[in-house]
Amino acid sequence: MLLSPLLPVNTPARSFGAFVFTDRQNRLLLAIAIAVVIIRMVVFKHFFPYMDFTSDTGSYMTTALQNLDHNLWPLGYSKFLWLFHQVSHSETALAVLQLTLLELSAWFFYFSIVYIFRPDGYFRYGFYAFLLINPLFPFLSNYFISDAVFLSLGLTWITLLLWMLHRPTNFILVLHALVLGLAFTIRYHAMFYPLVALIPILLSKYKKWQKAAAILLPVMLILSFMGFVRQRTYEYTGVREFSVFSGWQLMNNSMYMLQYRKLDSTGVPAQFAHVHKLVYHYCENLRQSSKKKHVWDGAVFMWDNAGPQKTMLGEYSQAHKDADVYTCWANLAPLFRSYGAYTIKKYPVDFARHYLRENAILYLLPEPEVLAAYNRPFMVFDTASVTAFFTDGKIQKPRSKYDELQSTLMALFPSLIVICHLLFLEETIRYLVKKGIRKSSRKFNIALLLCWTFILINFGFSVLAAPIVLRYQVLLIVLLLAYTLLLTGEIDRPAVSKEEAELEEEQIMLGI
Repeated sequence: MLLSPLLPVNTPARSFGAFVFTDRQNRLLLAIAIAVVIIRMVVFKHFFPYMDFTSDTGSYMTTALQNLDHNLWPLGYSKFLWLFHQVSHSETALAVLQLTLLELSAWFFYFSIVYIFRPDGYFRYGFYAFLLINPLFPFLSNYFISDAVFLSLGLTWITLLLWMLHRPTNFILVLHALVLGLAFTIRYHAMFYPLVALIPILLSKYKKWQKAAAILLPVMLILSFMGFVRQRTYEYTGVREFSVFSGWQLMNNSMYMLQYRKLDSTGVPAQFAHVHKLVYHYCENLRQSSKKKHVWDGAVFMWDNAGPQKTMLGEYSQAHKDADVYTCWANLAPLFRSYGAYTIKKYPVDFARHYLRENAILYLLPEPEVLAAYNRPFMVFDTASVTAFFTDGKIQKPRSKYDELQSTLMALFPSLIVICHLLFLEETIRYLVKKGIRKSSRKFNIALLLCWTFILINFGFSVLAAPIVLRYQVLLIVLLLAYTLLLTGEIDRPAVSKEEAELEEEQIMLGI
């Protein structure tokens, strides 16, 4: 039954489909999961009937409605929305679709780990319970932003890496490349995913040419997408930019330190004279004020209408009255990127102190940001776009009576990230002290190395280059919790015998 002993390691392997759908225990677990997910979604939509919007929603919506090939944000989610809009104009259907994709990827991740590693009850029932009660998934899926789709691709990507270790087939190789490439089109956070993927690919049982293909194929897809976006941006704006937003972001990040410095114009290159003058006056006021901007305020400098970036945007718009907003952003992006890089190189210690250090702290305690409350009534968008996208777009969407419930639930997760990090670190140390590396299979040790690689590179990328908010760290929460439970069970597992290890290798070679 549900709590019956798990299959021993040397039990002859069945196909993954048979393991999930014909095994009585797993079939029952799957049936309960499906029922709970459906009931949870119905209850959730009763309390939160309308999709929520953020400041990013308008850009995604306009790009999808016009099927544009350029945007401040990555194009992948807008293309996903365009495809959805060909079938349905229902916001409930969109929320359900996003949740379905997210749940499918999460349960694929769960059953794959159960199939590949045969974990004990800590993971099998502990992580199962987390997936059933986790409120993050329905809330993320209820937002008109890319997070739910990106998270579903991220979970699928991690799972495929585990399958590369277990069953290194050409199909998995190609599917992994496609999923990674799609993830990059949704959010540029995926740019470091190929580095993480090197661990399981190089240590897998693939032949050398297959390893080369597994490494190069997703990189080629990413570079092709970057080339496509650069060309389309050039055709529309006259500027060869891949990520217009990143240039603005880099200058924004540099200003966290500039507000503490007494600036002058000595040695400033002529190309930066005007922007530096604006920065000087803006930061001089901040420097003398007791109210400084902080990294948890996000991209506050670039959105401040009184700030140097928005001031220059207004000046450029006045000088080029035929240019739309995107064209103006694109033409200023190279200057802002160069100026941001110049100031960071000039004041590296200040940048480390006022941006990197603060960002590192924020990484462990990210702000709930938009997840903290229902935002839609306060969002200002083109009404025609909302009406065109949703059949009931004109209907006023009131604040939910349950905003406090959302705020309370989301406020728990920043602390959960700290707890998960500490528990994972503690279990890893215990695993090493008890010589778990010798006791466990090679496959499990590589999977653990994969998790640590993701955590460390994700930390570096987040602190150095990306905004840090709770919704960007959901994949990290899932992985930390999953691997902590896996480690807890693995530490007490009997050592793998030589015969069992040989059987595992034989099964991999046979593709079982």
